[in-house]
Parts: sequence; C-alpha cells; structure tokens
Amino acid sequence: MNKETGRTRSRGFTLIELIIVVGVIIILAAAAVPSFGSTLARMRIQSNASQMAQDLQLVRASAITYQQDLYVYVCTSPATSMTTYYYELFQKAPLTTVPTHYTPMDAPVSGKFVKKVALYNMSFGVPFWSGPTSISPTLTTLDGRQYVVFAFCCGESSNFRGQPGIVNSTLAPPYTAFSGVVGIPVVDSSSRTWYVTVSPTGQASSNGVSP
Repeated sequence: MNKETGRTRSRGFTLIELIIVVGVIIILAAAAVPSFGSTLARMRIQSNASQMAQDLQLVRASAITYQQDLYVYVCTSPATSMTTYYYELFQKAPLTTVPTHYTPMDAPVSGKFVKKVALYNMSFGVPFWSGPTSISPTLTTLDGRQYVVFAFCCGESSNFRGQPGIVNSTLAPPYTAFSGVVGIPVVDSSSRTWYVTVSPTGQASSNGVSP
C-alpha cells in the first residue's frame, strides 16, 4: 500500500469559476469607462478655464507693477476663431503721448504680448454681464475678426489699481467700469460649459456655475 508523501495538493480554479471572474471584471470595466470619460472631459475644460483665469490675474498684476493699462482681447467672431485670446503684459509704445497698445494684428512678443489658443478643440463663448447680457464687441480687425476688449487699469485718473473695464472702439480711456461680475464661457465639443469670471475689483477665477 502506498503511503502519503506528506505534500498538500492545491486545488485550482475550475473553468466555470474563471468564466465568472472574467465576466465580473468585464462588467466592472464597462461601468467605469463612461465615468472615466466624463471625468477626463471635466478635467480638460477646467484646465482651459483655470489657465485663462491665471492669465487674467497675470495681466492685472502686470498693470499694477508696470503702471500701465493693459488689454485683453477675446475673439467673438467668426466662430472658427473663438478659440483664441490675446493679452498684453507690457504696452507696445508706453512713452508716446497716447500710449500705443498691441492688437491681435500684431505678432506675439515674448514677455509683452501673448496669444493663447484653447486646448482639446474647445472654444470661448461671448463674454457677458451677469444676468446674462452679452457684451458687444469693441474691435473689428482688418481681417474681419471681432473682439471684446478688456482693460486692467494701473490706477491713474479715477480708476483704482487693477480695476477692470471694457475698452471702447478707440482703444483708449475712458473705459466702461464693471457694474457686476463678467463671465467668459469655456465650451467643449459636447457643449459642456465652464466659466471664467472677473469681479468688479479685477479678481479672476473659474467655476462651473454661471455668474
């Protein structure tokens, strides 16, 4: 009679058990994919909005630091160009009698004039007053593009330092002061919308609620 060798024989998974485990994994993965896609889309739109808010804060800080009114141009037409905005960090010719500003017709200049394009095929909506009421464009360039132009003030005249305003068609003061919060929509290809908001004191932030 054969004696036991003392070894313990382990029992493996049966085919049915393996099929059940694989099936559960597939179901869990299928449930997670839509949630992951939604999270990724939200992260992307938040990234664009946060970047624009940071840029606006930088323009405000530069206006105070260099004692110059500085402009931000948000394209509102045509729709194919509503992926772009420009901003000044230093005036084009600050020592002239009437300071000259960069415009979207100028090429970007490192450290002075910046062009930004939305990532992930997103676009920017028409800026609006809280309410909402759309803000009319104040600049039409030679190539037919229209822009709403914001100014961040250096503190001269009746404007306080960092005060935002809407620039008129002459691209010179006086500006239309903010009577409330201004919102700039950021929209993705599925019409999800996030907002960049600018307060009457010039503070910029991003959030998912329309002002």
